[in-house]
Amino acid sequence: MRKLLVVMFITLLSAQAYAQVYNRKDLDKQTADYPFIWGAQYYRAPTPAKENWDSDMKRFAELGMKDIKFWLQWRWGHPAEEEYYFDDLDELIETAAKYDLRVTINAIFDVAPVWLYEKYPDAKQIMNNGQPIEPYVVSHRQIGGHPGPCYNHPGALQERKTFYKKAINHLKKHDNLVLWDAWNEPELSFPQRDGKLETLACYCDHCKDGFHKWLENKYEKLETLNQVWGRNYRTWSQVELPKSTLTYKDFIDFREFQGATLMNEAKWRLAMTKELDPNTITYLHVVPNTTQPFNAVTTCMDDFEVSKHCDVFAATMNNGPYFTPQVVSAAQGKVCYNVESHINGGTTSMHQAVIDENALLNDFLPQVGMGIKGFMFWQFRPEILGNESPNWGVLNIDGSDRVVTKAAEKFGATLKPHTDKLMLSFPKQPEVAIWKSQKNEIFHYCQHGNFNSLAESINAYSDFLYKHSFAFNYVNSAMLNDLSQYKVLIMPSAYYLTQQEADAIDAFVNKGGVLLSEAHLGGYSDDLGRHNFNMPGFGLDKKWGIKEVETSTTYRLKMPEKEEVNLDVVADVKKFLKDFGTTGGKYVPIAMNDGTVLWGAFRYAKLEADNATALGSFTKDYPTIITKEIGKGKIWYCGTNIGEGSAKDKTGFYKLLLNILSESNVKAELEANKRDVWVKGLYEKDKLNFMVVRNMDNKDSSVSLQFKGKAKGLFSGMVIQPGENIALPKGFCDMFVVE
Repeated sequence: MRKLLVVMFITLLSAQAYAQVYNRKDLDKQTADYPFIWGAQYYRAPTPAKENWDSDMKRFAELGMKDIKFWLQWRWGHPAEEEYYFDDLDELIETAAKYDLRVTINAIFDVAPVWLYEKYPDAKQIMNNGQPIEPYVVSHRQIGGHPGPCYNHPGALQERKTFYKKAINHLKKHDNLVLWDAWNEPELSFPQRDGKLETLACYCDHCKDGFHKWLENKYEKLETLNQVWGRNYRTWSQVELPKSTLTYKDFIDFREFQGATLMNEAKWRLAMTKELDPNTITYLHVVPNTTQPFNAVTTCMDDFEVSKHCDVFAATMNNGPYFTPQVVSAAQGKVCYNVESHINGGTTSMHQAVIDENALLNDFLPQVGMGIKGFMFWQFRPEILGNESPNWGVLNIDGSDRVVTKAAEKFGATLKPHTDKLMLSFPKQPEVAIWKSQKNEIFHYCQHGNFNSLAESINAYSDFLYKHSFAFNYVNSAMLNDLSQYKVLIMPSAYYLTQQEADAIDAFVNKGGVLLSEAHLGGYSDDLGRHNFNMPGFGLDKKWGIKEVETSTTYRLKMPEKEEVNLDVVADVKKFLKDFGTTGGKYVPIAMNDGTVLWGAFRYAKLEADNATALGSFTKDYPTIITKEIGKGKIWYCGTNIGEGSAKDKTGFYKLLLNILSESNVKAELEANKRDVWVKGLYEKDKLNFMVVRNMDNKDSSVSLQFKGKAKGLFSGMVIQPGENIALPKGFCDMFVVE
């Protein structure tokens, strides 16, 4: 049977395993199991040349690769209003069938055809400075037409729908077309990735009309909008497009409107694909929103929301503590793929790296450990057109093998006997969550014009948890309503909150959760569009009996030589102050009661709290870090940004976090006992099937793990037993099969 051969009905066993690991509440809606994918992107017209297609796909299959991706480009496939061109894709798909390859079609609409702007001159995106974005060529869109029209232009929207419907109906006849990737790296406009306010898009009249409708739907009454924004408009048509960031709420609303625009675009693409070709797997793939480069201001896409509309979720990514956790967290239990690995990246001036087997293992295996169910390289044959040539290839530019070719062949062959079991094996549900909010993200952009401060805070916690093998998820605002599966919630630089978020975290703590918060929690209210009178805001100061009694910035702190700065607690503070200076700076040393110095950054507050334990201070009169029991739970409140501050010195930061997790009974994966040795287990129900172990230290290291049975490394052949001290060479990474 066509297509359905790779879309099998889920078994009771896999459903139970899936439910236990991810605590899925919608398993009854999950009707299919999915393949472990292994392959590469191949065709982005006009390259590779036609004469290479057959020999390349023959080599593709010889290397054990199964999944091949071809681009469906609007400009290429619709060169004139009444002309469609799919001949190249037909031939490519038929050639792939010859070698028993599964095909993915990736829809690319940010290359608009020339005729579109001849028909709709007002379809171009408009920047904040009033200038239109003329269609142009970039290195990854060599045929021009980038970045495409405004997503709110009704005529351009209809043209996209017409083309996509035509393409799906034409291509779905191919039995080996199994997956549709409906949107490649959704973003509003590539030229705006640098985040410059004056070049942000889009400010056209169609966006203005759409924004007015969005606001009216959200606020219902103009009087309400006037109250929240602080304006005195008399009609909805008077509402201006926010061009400045300085009053926050209007600009946050505008970027959220643009996010809703992209979400609507994603919904219709996914829905149309499912309707017209229901037997295929339908998804889109994001660049994960880690704020750099993709974020809520320049990109606008909400990973957590869009994943709900996909059969599976996927991304462009490489290994690390940010990208993969973001994707797996946003997927909320769905199967996740890496469909665009950039391990072979390069430009004409900077050719791609030599990727050997060990480099491939260190990138791919940790992703498998975190739940990724397959990979596609970008791309198979190197690019030969423009700035990306002669790079990105699994092969050499002449079609011969590279070092990475053999590494990829061995990787695929070694994993292949285990992929069925891998599809049923998942990480355990993490007990630690890091809060991420698009509103808070935009708020930080409004303050700084960038995301550096917020990113440093979030990334510091992610780095710590990753390096110490503590499993964690990111959670968005909506997910705060059900945190029952988590023991610890970390809220980095959570200055901007909604009332709903404040109520949710209060409930979490009172029910027994542990909260770690940085300075100025809920200081600014999204609901009111105003700064709260006290911090923490939303009445949490009264509910918790914690109050920031004096706030400033670390840059304003004055430290004359005659002033003692808790020198009686830690004598070494003198050394830190000499480095720090007496006129303030980014970092502030907090003398901790345990004898360490913990560094804060940027924000500073003195704290007042009844029945609390003072943990650290900068001056003698008030503490800066406290802990307090609230209801059945506990709060660790920091009057500064300790995540961002850890860039100065991580010693005190690590010690505090380890203490918090220990008190909260959160254990490292498989009770791994060594920092910088990364460990992850994959389970089928309660049975441990696989372990990934990686030595991230810059020297030989060791670790002992607690598990039942014995385990053998797929690539190293190493056999390990529970509790034994395992010697790990520098750069070691392997997946172990547990018996």
